Amino acid sequence: MRKFISFLLCNFVSVLWAQSTSGARPSPVHVTRTPANAAQGIDPLQQQISADLQALQGPSVILPSLPNLTAGVSAVPKDFHPRSDTPLTPTAQAAVKVSEKWLTDATTPATGPDGRVVYTYGAGLPTVVCAPLRVCIVELQAGEQLVGEPQIGDSVRWNIAPALYGKADGQTTLIVIKPQDSALDTNLLITTDRRAYYLRLISKPVDYIARVSFAYPNDTADKQAWKDHALKAAGTDERERGPSGNLENLHFDYEVKGKNSYLKPIQVFDDGSKTYIRMSPDTAARELPVLVAVGPDGKPEMVNYRVLDNTYIADRLFDRAELVLGNGKKAQKVEIIRGTARQS
Repeated sequence: MRKFISFLLCNFVSVLWAQSTSGARPSPVHVTRTPANAAQGIDPLQQQISADLQALQGPSVILPSLPNLTAGVSAVPKDFHPRSDTPLTPTAQAAVKVSEKWLTDATTPATGPDGRVVYTYGAGLPTVVCAPLRVCIVELQAGEQLVGEPQIGDSVRWNIAPALYGKADGQTTLIVIKPQDSALDTNLLITTDRRAYYLRLISKPVDYIARVSFAYPNDTADKQAWKDHALKAAGTDERERGPSGNLENLHFDYEVKGKNSYLKPIQVFDDGSKTYIRMSPDTAARELPVLVAVGPDGKPEMVNYRVLDNTYIADRLFDRAELVLGNGKKAQKVEIIRGTARQS
């Protein structure tokens, strides 16, 4: 390359010297520089770079203008705040305060057998503290059955499952609770055939309550209701079985005297040990009269009896009895006379 440039310079100097010696005006000389690799071909990468440079140096392309999308739209006021909550009415605020009081009232749990913590049902919000990798148990009343699946606020990070222990009427339902992480707070609803339980669940890293059960202030009333139900069922069975003994011993020879048709029974009979007095079905919606036996001296005697639906069942036989409604001179009554007493 250097030799080539030196050759051109020598020729140029020679021409200038010749012209200066001849006195003629020199003509312009056109010099064209040829790349060194012209004879060897152009490198494709260099050709691509040159094309890119020429494109960048060329006339700029004018893109079509986009429409103004904000045209006609008013500016957002400075004092505008998007709604993030709904205002409460005075009634709703009062209801929330009542609910918060129940949720935050302190309820002191008691110590029960088997290490359980005993809450008083309905006295406040029971809280069950659980921990990961530990099992917490909520125990219901013996004989109480679940109605539907328990509902939990966070069903993703809490696991709940039912369990049972015991047999027959003493079978007890358990709710097994396991959190998947600590620092969780949710609530749990358990519905049964006797009541609904609403609990708060909290998970801690280490602390937890192994077993929770409940004390029921109306437990005595509940037990009495179950006993009454059992007695009623037993009485119904007795009525359905009818009088005991042989049917040939049934005695229907009874006479009823009285003007009040409402108090008159539609049938009276005995099976040799008990007396049955069937009243009209209309008496079910009215006040029932009192059954009183009449002794030989004409004085009233108390009778042990019970009423099943519209039938009086007396635990003895009598020759005379009365069905009495009211007291004193305004008392209404009908008289029942057994056939043997009538004949005597």
